[in-house]
Amino acid sequence: MRILRHFHYRFSIKTKLTVAFLLVGMLTILLMGMLSYHLYNNGIKRDFHRISQEATLRLNHHIDFYIYQLTKSTSSVAKDELVQKWMKYEHQATLEEQQNVQNVLRRHVALNYPEIVGMFLLTPDGRTLSMTNLALRSEELLAQEPWYDNRLTEKAAVISTHAVKYVNEDVRVLSLEMPIYSVENMDLLGKLVIDFHLDEIQRTFEKSSLAPQGRFFIVSEQDRIVYYPNYKWLGLPREQTALQQLDLTDNENASIQQWESKRTLVAVTRSETTGWTFVSIVPYEEMASAAKHTPNTMIFAFIVIACCIVTVVPFLSRAFVKPILHLRQVMGSVERGDLQVRAAYTSGHDEFQYLNRSFNMMIEQVNQLLETVSTLKLQEVSLQLREKEALVKALQTQINPHFLYNSLDIIKSMAYLEDMPEIVKMARSLADFYRYTAQDMSAIVRLEEELTQLKHFLSIIHIRFPGTFRSQFSVNEKFMHCLIPKLIVQPLVENAVKYAIEAKEGKGSIIINAFDDQSDLVIEVADNGPGIRRERLEQIQAMLKQLSENALHEYGKQQSLGIANVHARIVLQYGSAYGLSLDSFEGRGTVASLRLPLHLIQNKTEGED
Repeated sequence: MRILRHFHYRFSIKTKLTVAFLLVGMLTILLMGMLSYHLYNNGIKRDFHRISQEATLRLNHHIDFYIYQLTKSTSSVAKDELVQKWMKYEHQATLEEQQNVQNVLRRHVALNYPEIVGMFLLTPDGRTLSMTNLALRSEELLAQEPWYDNRLTEKAAVISTHAVKYVNEDVRVLSLEMPIYSVENMDLLGKLVIDFHLDEIQRTFEKSSLAPQGRFFIVSEQDRIVYYPNYKWLGLPREQTALQQLDLTDNENASIQQWESKRTLVAVTRSETTGWTFVSIVPYEEMASAAKHTPNTMIFAFIVIACCIVTVVPFLSRAFVKPILHLRQVMGSVERGDLQVRAAYTSGHDEFQYLNRSFNMMIEQVNQLLETVSTLKLQEVSLQLREKEALVKALQTQINPHFLYNSLDIIKSMAYLEDMPEIVKMARSLADFYRYTAQDMSAIVRLEEELTQLKHFLSIIHIRFPGTFRSQFSVNEKFMHCLIPKLIVQPLVENAVKYAIEAKEGKGSIIINAFDDQSDLVIEVADNGPGIRRERLEQIQAMLKQLSENALHEYGKQQSLGIANVHARIVLQYGSAYGLSLDSFEGRGTVASLRLPLHLIQNKTEGED
């Protein structure tokens, strides 16, 4: 396979198309020639079998008619008075009587059928009277004839060709046995045997020639040759002649067999009257003379097709190669960095046009990808700059934090000495909360830690609004050890204090709740403040949706650092399926919900490990 692939890539499309068309043309001609030859061959065999049957039927009818005429005309001899008288004798007839009967027989032969060799009268008691046109060797030799020992029959019968023994010459005859009945009482008196030459049959076959070298022959039921142009084969078993190589079993179809070193058509027809088999043989070349020219015709057709292919293929190959060369030129320009070039495209069903269109679409997509990569790189640089700015700001806010912690501790100590417990509590809560917020903002903490710092923050709000402000934590113990981003809830509580509690001068409540929703953890911060106007709520929800769709690009553009920051941090860390949602009822309050993946949260033991 590798060798074929290497051979395939070595040549141009023009050469490959020429070879391919030549091969296809040659295979087409060969297939058509083989199919035509097969159909032509079958047609010849069918026609030959039909013609042979028709000729055989005519020959068989002629032979039957000849035997019928011979039988009918000879019946007058059987009714002759002298013949009837001789057949009835119960004793040996006189020589004169025998000569009279022989004269009757000889006269019949002379007047009607000169091809008759001999006529013989046979009685049941064994008496025999012979009349022959040839010199009779001996009366005793008649016993060797095939008809001598045959029993008497009530109907005429034909005995196939055989060589007579009662003459010195080589004579092959057919024998006709006829019963002789008494004209008085119709008793069977004996039989009349007629031996006759095959001259009439031979003349009939000579008139019915199928082809110049074609011939007929007849075989008896005992597979002996009844008639064949070769006189020496007459009467012999077929197995003793060259005819034994022919298969004569199929009498339904013609067949092609080897005979005399030639392909020969053989047709077999059996006679219902005599039981003989009529065989027609004709050299195949004579019946299929047109087939001789088939190879030359195929060669001529192939030469014509090859000339047409050699002439037409260059034009066809140019039509195929030109679009490929154009596309290769365009691809070379793209390879050199020119992404503005495009392949020529014309709408239609041409495969090359599909290829050009696909190539143009690919270049468009490459341009889009390059633009996307450039944009992402710019965004990445911008994000890194914003992170650095945030880091600088964070560093600026963390300048000398120990000084701030020490100052808060001094305020707490002085308040304690002055017996001012609210200031002590506020200073302690503020110091703990500030210490918590000053640590790594990207850390992951337990929900329990986040809620503890919220309690420090809310304790300061309780001191600010004593007696009127209420806060409540409704969180199941099983969620306390879940991990969440640090300071993800505090901005929501701070917003609730700013827009709900302060707006009502401290007369309000904040409830923090946590529950699981299938594989998610939901944390809610609810207040009973004045709520958010419908228009403002829609603006905030649109902003959150925009952040979900493109948090990396939109993060940092928002003026507020509260809910936008919280939502962007969750989306960037967990995906757009998570984040912040806001629901508000004007005059009744607001609910801010955080949705986090529960399957990313570990228990306390795993967190400590």
